[in-house]
Amino acid sequence: MSGHPRVDHNAMRGMAPDADPALLNAAADLLAPVQRTLDEADLGALDGVAPAFTFDPDAAPRTWRRVPLPPAPPARTPDPPSAAELPWTPVADLAALVRAGAISAAEVVEAYSARIKRLDPELAAFITVTLDADPPPSPEGRQEGRLARVPIGVKDIIDTAGIATTCGSRILADRVPERDAEVWRRLGREGATCAGKMNTHEFAAGGTAENDHYGHVRNPWDTSRVAGGSSGGSAAAVATAMVGAALGTDTAGSVRIPAGCCGIVGLKPTYGIVPIDGVYPLSWTLDTVGPITRTVRDAALLLDILADLPETNAVEPAARAGAANGLAGIRIGVPRSWLSGIQPAVAERFQEAVRDLRGCGAEPVEVELPDLEQLVAVNRAIIYAESSACHEPILRTRPDYGPTIRARMEVGRYLLAGEYLTAQRLRTAACHAWSAAWPEADLIALPVLACTAPTIGSPTVDLDGRSAAVGPTLVRFTGPVNVTGLPAITVPCGFCADDLPVGLQLIAPPYQERLLCFAAAGYEAATPHHTRRPGLG
Repeated sequence: MSGHPRVDHNAMRGMAPDADPALLNAAADLLAPVQRTLDEADLGALDGVAPAFTFDPDAAPRTWRRVPLPPAPPARTPDPPSAAELPWTPVADLAALVRAGAISAAEVVEAYSARIKRLDPELAAFITVTLDADPPPSPEGRQEGRLARVPIGVKDIIDTAGIATTCGSRILADRVPERDAEVWRRLGREGATCAGKMNTHEFAAGGTAENDHYGHVRNPWDTSRVAGGSSGGSAAAVATAMVGAALGTDTAGSVRIPAGCCGIVGLKPTYGIVPIDGVYPLSWTLDTVGPITRTVRDAALLLDILADLPETNAVEPAARAGAANGLAGIRIGVPRSWLSGIQPAVAERFQEAVRDLRGCGAEPVEVELPDLEQLVAVNRAIIYAESSACHEPILRTRPDYGPTIRARMEVGRYLLAGEYLTAQRLRTAACHAWSAAWPEADLIALPVLACTAPTIGSPTVDLDGRSAAVGPTLVRFTGPVNVTGLPAITVPCGFCADDLPVGLQLIAPPYQERLLCFAAAGYEAATPHHTRRPGLG
């Protein structure tokens, strides 16, 4: 036991005597499990371990092997699609067709615009639609770039010059940035068109994208269910072909969770390789920006642009190579000790995915990873502390958050400095502990979620006969990856009896996005799950 002082209800009242008692109680309920787990940490094992102040995902020794990848087949321009299939055409193919003059950029914009008008009133994926502007917004308006005017959705915490960026909150409803976030500038440089600003959990502070200000984002497979969050609008729009692709942010799983809930692809890059300037922060040392797409190749293409990768290290060719080759020689680590407390149908789809990976030539091996519950607590402690610090000016002057968000922003004000430092020290130790798995495996496989998409408004979800809180359940397999800063991708791996999708998560060593997308594309090409479309679409 660490024995450091605890912040109990009475101490919290002493720190904030004028605060609403119900708010303090809600904050205390969020804080208690985090404090309890930190209390139980063996601090003696952290001798000589410094906090991860400026986080480095490569902090641990490089224990992974370099897996040689086969060359990519030539990229070919496909035949033009029918009008009905045009919005479902992958971004890479659409851009190639526009560059070749086989279809016009105006046709592409019109196809997506029509779907937004038809589908978004029910799904609430957009906060602001910009596709009908004349011309639609694009920082440089190029048609010859790698994205060739293809409409891309932008999560509404990412700055877009001249377009409102509300962070999903009424507090910032009138906020119109003067400059583009660097990630949007880079996409615009390659010709992307802004389809609009995508709905999100308020300030990206939740895993369901239920938004009391702009509407709850609905899952296109079952509109009584959440789309996942916080990048739920991005995922719902991509899953229904209202946009070709979209940007999300991922602090505890906010790209991978909605992608998993909506049956599409979500890629979280290695922490730090994609710039976050111009992105409203939730947690400075955890936040990442990643693409949400319908194919692994499209995710790889967007990552190449977002990370400004040189051609010699590009990820998109690796995805093409993966789709054309098997996965022979790649070792897939499966941490069996992490896989309890999962909905039975999700567990079945995951086991089927592991068998499919074996069928592709990969070798599943059992691995041990650091304590799961501790990693989840570390993720939450860091988010609580850093988000409260970021929101301190608003908490003092504009407390009118949505009813569930204020407590989440408040809770970090009652987390002790020693607890935050303990979390950051445990984070550094986790990077070292995780590195012990890499001599045994080239990639790690996990479900992206322990459950299928929860029902909108439900505070709990059933996990194999026991009731569990929705928030912690949704980040169970994603938040630990943010703690270690590793790259991860989710791809659809099947459906449950109620037609809700299940996602497979693959995790790679730092900066190994080429291997990650190679393997994900190989799995995708060998399985049919990505070809299914929601009935609403």
